[in-house]
Amino acid sequence: MDKGSASDEEWDQVEEIWEDESTFQCLFCKDMFSSLPELWEHAKKVHNFDFEQLKKQHQLDLYGCFKLVNYIRSMVKLGETPDFSDASVFANEKYMIPVLENDAVLFSLDEEESDAEQEQQSSHEASSRNLLRENASLKEQLNAMSKQLKALQTQKLEELTNEVKTTSIATASGRDNDSYYFEGYASNDIHYLMLSDAVRTDGYRDFIYGNKDIFKDKIVLDVGCGTGILSMFAAKAGAKHVYAVDNSNIIHLAIANAAENDLSKDITFIHGKVEEIKLPVEHVDIIISEWMGYALTFESMIDSVLIARDRYLAPGGLLAPSETRLVLTATTNTEVLEEYVDFWSNVYGFKMNGMKDAAYGEVHVQVVPESYVNAKPFEFQTLNMHSCAVENVSFTAPFTLQIENAGPLCAFTLWFDTYFSRKASDAIPSKILEGYGFTTGPHGKPTHWKQCVLLLRDRPFMEAGSQVTGNIEFSKNKDNNRDLDVTVCWDLQDKHYKQTFTLK
Repeated sequence: MDKGSASDEEWDQVEEIWEDESTFQCLFCKDMFSSLPELWEHAKKVHNFDFEQLKKQHQLDLYGCFKLVNYIRSMVKLGETPDFSDASVFANEKYMIPVLENDAVLFSLDEEESDAEQEQQSSHEASSRNLLRENASLKEQLNAMSKQLKALQTQKLEELTNEVKTTSIATASGRDNDSYYFEGYASNDIHYLMLSDAVRTDGYRDFIYGNKDIFKDKIVLDVGCGTGILSMFAAKAGAKHVYAVDNSNIIHLAIANAAENDLSKDITFIHGKVEEIKLPVEHVDIIISEWMGYALTFESMIDSVLIARDRYLAPGGLLAPSETRLVLTATTNTEVLEEYVDFWSNVYGFKMNGMKDAAYGEVHVQVVPESYVNAKPFEFQTLNMHSCAVENVSFTAPFTLQIENAGPLCAFTLWFDTYFSRKASDAIPSKILEGYGFTTGPHGKPTHWKQCVLLLRDRPFMEAGSQVTGNIEFSKNKDNNRDLDVTVCWDLQDKHYKQTFTLK
């Protein structure tokens, strides 16, 4: 509350609390004293701190004494030793904010002033009281803002759990798509979402820690380092040095994370796009990156990794992961339609069938029960990170699905599998279980990538054992190149079908 919202009686009550405060806590320890002179005597004998001498040395007025007390309490709270040789700290207004609530030392400092000093500094004392009252008001405002921020963070996390969006609206409002993309990764929530995905994070950690011999004494580049977790894994695994690049402001927290874990000397953080920055070294031995998006290529971060590979990876160098594979299946379960299509048939008693059309033009990111899989999964595209080019990320690939149980063809579902290898020349295992890697499919533990569902407008009935053959195309959206368009063409019973879906 501010002075304008509180009565004089309320402020008198606050001042009475201050005046009744009779215990004085030492600035350096937890000892309590009944008077300020006793506290200063204790500080001089036990902590070698002479308040009066320091006050005269720096010619501190009441403001300065306030700041001195709060400076000492702040440093002690942080476990650090106060530096009394630096007079600039007593000019820092942040030390006008009390470290302890109802700090009796602060409210008794003016009692130690001589009559002459009190007369000269009466205006300062009044200002100090006003500042304390303003601080109380600011504290209440801060608490209210903190509650609002927490509510906004919760809302943002729910949005990010469904999908991390970069929108074409950004272009319409004059802001480029990349700005929205990198700003989205500056928030704590998205990194909490990714780091708490044990399938993802354990997959990288297990590969790095399980193959320390190939990381030992190597130069490593982490593209899109985020919080720095992969860089710290690599440093702990014995890398000679790690260069961590990210264009999001999260990199400032990554720097703090490395420092907190005593890894600052092992990791150099570089703020910028990997396409635009210049590394301090000509080549690196290993490139690590968690670049995969929904449906694998959403957000187009793979482009940045491939450009970094061509520019910096030494001959015979390693990329982790080494390969990803896109997988497609079909479902005949009508339950998959309920949330996004059937919902609009009755919305609080109203029909909204016109809303259904949008559902057929979007890629829906959701966890699909394994029981919904009604065709043998088909790997329709492989991206080997050592050999593919940026232009290979947009492609058209054939597929064939064999329906296992009779029912209407309701949707195609796709996901990706990720593989790690020890050498660029190593053969990639045919299955995840044969090496390092993880799946994002319905048969595995759910990840934050979930699966991508393509709901079909036409739903022909499929007999058990019948086949669906066609082509699937991945391309960058023309309005926002970080969005993904997926077009599926398929033939059934001499009839041709085609449907395009957008992930944004």
